[in-house]
Amino acid sequence: MSYKKLLSLLAVSTLALGACGADDTEEPDTEDTEQTEQADPEEETADSSSQDLINQAKDDSGEAFPEYGLEVVGTWTTEGYEVGYAPGEAATVPVNIISEAEEYNAYLLEDGVISEVVSDTPEIEFTVDSPSADAEYVVGVSPEDLGEAGDEINEEDFVRSEKISLVEAEPEEDAEE
Repeated sequence: MSYKKLLSLLAVSTLALGACGADDTEEPDTEDTEQTEQADPEEETADSSSQDLINQAKDDSGEAFPEYGLEVVGTWTTEGYEVGYAPGEAATVPVNIISEAEEYNAYLLEDGVISEVVSDTPEIEFTVDSPSADAEYVVGVSPEDLGEAGDEINEEDFVRSEKISLVEAEPEEDAEE
């Protein structure tokens, strides 16, 4: 036999043996695969509440749920939230802090200066006595003490923050019937 024929025969044999060993779809390797237990769906839903399902999703997702949530009651825009107030009156900014942490601080900034601080309260109503369309308002939450009323801080110091625009609302007309 010639050298070329011998190499060709060796190559064909190697390819044939390789093709036979590469098809593992028929025999799954049970040592490397993880065995999972199937729970009865009726049993799961009977013992689970909505909060349990949320907690399970939170555990499964890792960091998908932030530790501190901040919800501003107002109209969302690309520039932040718009909160309306009656002409000539103080503006109220309703804020909800969503967190499992027991200690945190919520802040209202007016042009980078702390105007109000509330600690460990999930439902807050910040009050702006003299709202201005020219002022920049920010609400934020932080687990750390960032200062007290009158101190200057940066928006970046918050774990979570939202910009607020105070908009003078049109007075409601009383409809006489």
